[in-house]
Amino acid sequence: MRSVKRLFRDSLPNLCAAGCFLLVLFTAAAATGQWCWNDNGYNSYALQADAWLHGRLDLGHDYPWLELAIYEGRYYVSFPPFPSYLLLPFALVFGTNTPDGIISLMFSLAGVWLCVSLARRLGLKPLTAVLLALCLYLGTGYLFIALTPAVWFFAQTLCFNLCVMALYFAVTARGGLSLLAWACAVGCRPMVILYLPALLLILWRAYHEAYPRDSLMSALRKRWYWALGPLLIGGSYMALNYLRFGSVLEFGHNWLPEFQRVATGQFSLTYFPHNFSLLFRLPSWDADTGRITFQPFETYLFALVDPLSVMAIIVCLRRCLRADGRRVRLPVILIFALSLAYIFILCCHRTLGGWQFGNRYLKDVMPFIFYALCLCAPESDRFKAISGSVLAFSAAMHLLGTVITWNYWW
Repeated sequence: MRSVKRLFRDSLPNLCAAGCFLLVLFTAAAATGQWCWNDNGYNSYALQADAWLHGRLDLGHDYPWLELAIYEGRYYVSFPPFPSYLLLPFALVFGTNTPDGIISLMFSLAGVWLCVSLARRLGLKPLTAVLLALCLYLGTGYLFIALTPAVWFFAQTLCFNLCVMALYFAVTARGGLSLLAWACAVGCRPMVILYLPALLLILWRAYHEAYPRDSLMSALRKRWYWALGPLLIGGSYMALNYLRFGSVLEFGHNWLPEFQRVATGQFSLTYFPHNFSLLFRLPSWDADTGRITFQPFETYLFALVDPLSVMAIIVCLRRCLRADGRRVRLPVILIFALSLAYIFILCCHRTLGGWQFGNRYLKDVMPFIFYALCLCAPESDRFKAISGSVLAFSAAMHLLGTVITWNYWW
């Protein structure tokens, strides 16, 4: 009985964070009608899983409302395949009517729970951990992509939470699970492969702390099997790419009609100036009505819609410049350097996420920025007050923005 009470007491911050997220998500769903049990008309991954179960790699025919790659006259899902892996057992039971929204919700709740645990593992007290976890899930635009399992958002929701899982397992020195979660995340959003060096550094530090007598070479000899999961998962991606498109690196996006029609293709340096400027775009002001308008396409000033990133930059910079910041400098500098590389590549993409509220593509970097923030965050009343203020402002803005975008721009 005592152990049950202790377990409940220890889990109370996680329960509070998950409950708050669920309450806000359901508020957005009630205002927009986008409930997690709704039928998903943009179910590319379920269609792909069902096609695999029927012995074919293509979808058999065109679905004009979906983004499909057209290769040698056949129609393929153009997105990386891990979400279809996840849906395979569900497609076996439900066909193409898989419960994508319920699955997305379960991943979100698991992610919030592990975020609190991650922050506490890095030394933060329960209240600070809850505030920062909710800043990540309610104040960065994650709410918008979590609201629906449509193909554009389902993979990003999975990737976001798989990255949180990878970081949590890394700081707890469970390398096999960490690298497996990371490999699954790559199968949702391939560019998160950039964060492997940071993840390996975090994992090595946690492992060395747990087993201080082991050298790096000794750890590699003892834990070689940690690489089996990522190798199998990565090998399956490459085999599937080769069987569908004749290249182990081609997931299908380059064969989308959208990118076939332009000479510059999917990625080009010519896209960078315009896309980079969008990261600083302000919403428009209508003097006649007195309203601020966020246009529903592309992105906005990152400091406005992702205030957690600004808080992380300030906190990490202050900690790294202090005398006691030596231990955190390397992982923090590495994470921010990789994030800048990530943003540079994103700005070379033809679009920055299309229809959305917030910086949808920048969500991929936020779990790692969250880790850096937790690593450097002070335990002070002032920081808690700042975190609470950032949470209140950003959560209110993203809840209103999500509802308005769905109700007036969809």
